[in-house]
This record gives sequence, structure tokens and C-alpha cells, in this order.
Amino acid sequence: MKKTLLSLVAILAFASFANAQVPARTGWWKFDDASNLLKAEIGNPLVTKWSAVEGYTPFVDISLAAGPAAGNLAVEVSKGTYLVADHGIAPSNGTKVNEYTLQIDFSIPVTETWYAFFDTDSTSADDYQDADLFVSKNTNPDTGGTPNAIGCGSTRYSTNTLMSDTWYRMIVSVKNGEFFRVYVNGDLWLESLTQPLDGRYALLPTLSFFQDNDGDDGTLNCSEIGMWDVALTAEQALLLGDATTVQTGIKENRAAKASDLMPNFPNPVAHNTIFPYQVQKTGNVTFRILDQTGKVIDVINAGAKTPGKYNFNYNSDKLNNGIYIVQMTTNNRTSVRKMVVLQ
Repeated sequence: MKKTLLSLVAILAFASFANAQVPARTGWWKFDDASNLLKAEIGNPLVTKWSAVEGYTPFVDISLAAGPAAGNLAVEVSKGTYLVADHGIAPSNGTKVNEYTLQIDFSIPVTETWYAFFDTDSTSADDYQDADLFVSKNTNPDTGGTPNAIGCGSTRYSTNTLMSDTWYRMIVSVKNGEFFRVYVNGDLWLESLTQPLDGRYALLPTLSFFQDNDGDDGTLNCSEIGMWDVALTAEQALLLGDATTVQTGIKENRAAKASDLMPNFPNPVAHNTIFPYQVQKTGNVTFRILDQTGKVIDVINAGAKTPGKYNFNYNSDKLNNGIYIVQMTTNNRTSVRKMVVLQ
């Protein structure tokens, strides 16, 4: 009887989880209009400024650059230049905005260089504050920073690191008082200590991207910025994919695209389950099992496959009871399904 009740609860939770969608953005900047790089798809246009740091040339320097895919443009934001968004999100759970999500699609030209992602408060007397999320230049045992990691002294740094000339989609999901999480290409890279309400990671009405007060803002490329007035879940971050994933409309949902990975059977899973899948083009196939926080639990390399239909057989004995995300990747195509484990 107890297992039956647990099964029912798991199935209901799974149904809710499976129907998850990415909510509408409150701000969206794609940099695809060469005649107006700062225009907004959603929200207010961006504004460019420059940092009044000694040694900086006092002029705005952004230029058109190639994006992560054909037809997808980007901007190169030079050192000392930054972008300001009047985001329009109302304060939540305090006097500032304490719940939100940022999406930044970016690439860095060289490694072992400081890069700044955003600054939540540039309203001090000198108008320039230290950034609040970085790519680290070197090792710092006091903050846990290693070269090319993402983080800050207040959040610590990721163990995963970045490569040069590679495009990434970073999702920063913030709910001050509860969590601060950074996902990269759908994977959880950083889960910080809880940040306080109205503290460093709470937003004022404007937010600065790529700004720092003392020169730790190297030149980088950005192909897209997005904002939400809610903290996205791990499943939603996974649905957003990487910097080549095309999102359309409001209520973006990658399930609208034909999936290469079919629902598994049986589900819930006691021990073994089968995921039918198809391959459109010859290439390597990889499966990843993630928990609800986005942490990768298992990675299975299925090897090179030619076009056709296949089955992925998975044994869940090493997993705890719960809901998991199964991600299949091949030839820059990503499909996801949800799996309930109930041993």
C-alpha cells in the first residue's frame, strides 16, 4: 500500500514536471540587427556606457561580431565599455528585486583573463562598483577560484572551467534567501551559499552587464541576453539548451521541436528502462542523467551511430528514488525526457 501511494505521488509529480515550460522573458536582447545593435526584442533598449577607471579611454566601444551560428550576430564589448538595462522587474520579498534569472550567451577570446558578467549596483558616489560575477584569471585559495572558472568571492567559483573561442549559454537563477545557481549549457556549474535578501545579488531598477570598477572586464563577445522575473528551475535551464538553441515566442519550449529521444518504458522505473531514440545524422551519441538541481549524476557514451532508430537501455539501481532528467546529445542536437525512479 505504501509503495502504491508513493507511486501515485511520483507519477503526479512527474506529470507536472514533464509539462514544465520556460516562462516568458521580461527582457531580451539578441544583437541581430546590425543597424541597431542595442534594440530590445522584449523590454527597453540597452544603453552603452564606459567605466571611469584610470587608464581607460573614455568612449563607448562595441562592434558587430559573428555569433555562435550562421545568421546569429553578436557584439564585441571592449574593455571599459558596458551595457545597461532598465529591466522593469518589480521588487520582490524586500525593497529590491530578490528573484530573477539572467541569460548571457558569450565567448571569451583568451583564457586566464578576468571577465565581468554583471554588476547589480552602480549607484555609488563614483558610479562604479566591483562586478558580481566573473571569469577568474588565476588561482585564489581564499575564494576557491581557479583559472577560467565562473563565480565571485561571495559565491565561490565553479569547478568546471571555460575554453577560449567557445560559445556558452549561462543561466544565472537567483532567489535570495534560498539559492544562487549558475547553469552553463544546461548543466549546473555553481550552487552558492545562500545570498541575503536585499544584499549584493538583489537588483536595483538598472543592471549593468560586463562592467567592473578596477579593470577586471576583459573584451568578450555576447550574442544574446535575457531576463526573467522568476528563478528558473534546472529543467527549464536544460530546455534553454546552449547558445545555438533557437528560442521563439513567449512560453519557449523545446518540446515543440521534434525530439530524437522518445519517452521511456516502463516509467516509473524500478530497475531497468528503455528509451527509444533516433539519429538523424551520423555522429556520437551521449546520454546524461541529471537530478532536479541540474547536477549530472551519470554519463553514458553510446558511441558513433549512423542514421536510424535505436534503444537506450538504462539501469537505475544506483539512483535514489526521485525525478531525473535524461538528456541525449548528438550533432549539436539535444533532446530531453523525464524519468521517475521508484525502487
